[in-house]
Amino acid sequence: MITCQYDSTSGLWKNELRWQSGNTLETLANFVSLMDSPLRSVFHQTYMNTDMFVGGDCFDDYQWWLLGWLQVYSVEPNLDYLYRAADIYDFVTVNAWNDTICRGGIQWCPKNAYKNAITNELFLVSSMRLHPYASLLARPPTYFLDWALKEWQWFEASGLINGYNLINDGLSSTTETISTSHKGNVNHFQDASCVNNNGTTWTYNQGVILTGLALLYNSTGNATLLDIAQKIADATIQRLTYSDLILKEPCEPNCDTDQQLFKGIFVRHLAYLIPYLTDAAHIQQYKSFLEQNAESVWTSRQCERDGLYSLIWSNQSSASCNTSHNSSTTSAAWDLFVSSAKTKSLSIKSPSNWTYLGLGNCADDKNASMPNFNKMNVTKIECRTTAEQDTGAVAYDHQFGCNGIQYCRIRTSYGPHQTPQGWSYENGTAKTVTRSNKFPVTSCFLRVV
Repeated sequence: MITCQYDSTSGLWKNELRWQSGNTLETLANFVSLMDSPLRSVFHQTYMNTDMFVGGDCFDDYQWWLLGWLQVYSVEPNLDYLYRAADIYDFVTVNAWNDTICRGGIQWCPKNAYKNAITNELFLVSSMRLHPYASLLARPPTYFLDWALKEWQWFEASGLINGYNLINDGLSSTTETISTSHKGNVNHFQDASCVNNNGTTWTYNQGVILTGLALLYNSTGNATLLDIAQKIADATIQRLTYSDLILKEPCEPNCDTDQQLFKGIFVRHLAYLIPYLTDAAHIQQYKSFLEQNAESVWTSRQCERDGLYSLIWSNQSSASCNTSHNSSTTSAAWDLFVSSAKTKSLSIKSPSNWTYLGLGNCADDKNASMPNFNKMNVTKIECRTTAEQDTGAVAYDHQFGCNGIQYCRIRTSYGPHQTPQGWSYENGTAKTVTRSNKFPVTSCFLRVV
């Protein structure tokens, strides 16, 4: 998806909203951090073809790209990327903080003073992600940290975190009684016109805050911040999942294009939280949660017709091709795969005992290829089934090309005389498969002995 849907002219991914492309950029940077890839050329192309306002019209839109550029800078230290992020941040601080309504906080849009959770969570994370670069950006040492502390003080007092340790959508001007905050009351502003609106507890609102709290803890040593983060993560796993503990967006199965990416954002930030935790039980719980979700999506939620992943991650749902599956849902799935791989070596087994070895064609340590049987227009299921029937098959790789054409290679120890009917034989020098070569639209599976 990252390869096929990218438009090098616009610097955006096709069929995604502009703010979502900022998230896809961050996911790509995370992928490159796991394995060096020629896809890193996308970074420069995107920088040259976009500006600081490409994300949309609101302050949350801009900040998704801010975080995307910071993640790119972490894997490719070109100062242009850091300066782009800092320019976005400066624009937000000058134009978005509003003390008039709700006594502070970042408002949603230049022309809309709504105080919602996600825009403020993004500002907390943006501040903390920029904090290590204060000197490089010619700012006072605590400039970004001070903004983060100011943001968190406001956010915690606002009542956005409800009594279930979940974050609602935002604050509203109403005097109606709504759910209590995690501090035991509606808010601490003594302002009846600014209360938790009891809006939907979107998964991304439960995710972005985790990174902000983790980074703030890392700079201040305040362990209470980690405790709050764990309570939010635990509540999400308990309340925003199916019965099989697979993540569920509250709008499923009828989510709009914006909402279809939210789960990917949650799992990405859950993965960011894990390295800062000290509680072994929570670390294992969150890693297992990511792996369980990744296995469910990888093994059962890809539509065989077009290679796109479903909105719904639970395999209790109807067939993947019968539910929403598009660029946004596929980007969310890739967020999940990369997040799981960042926290644990991803080893997904299918029911037929084939282990996912990684993106790319199957190869040995010298990048050499084994002899193989190959055929065009073969689905992933057909590819695996044929490999299972070949007792000499060591591995197989399946490619889903950008033109929709699928291609299967079965790496085998047998010679050309064993070629299945309708398949072609290709010779090779490798004796076994030990790795994948990172080609981005192919997946390699190794037989479990």
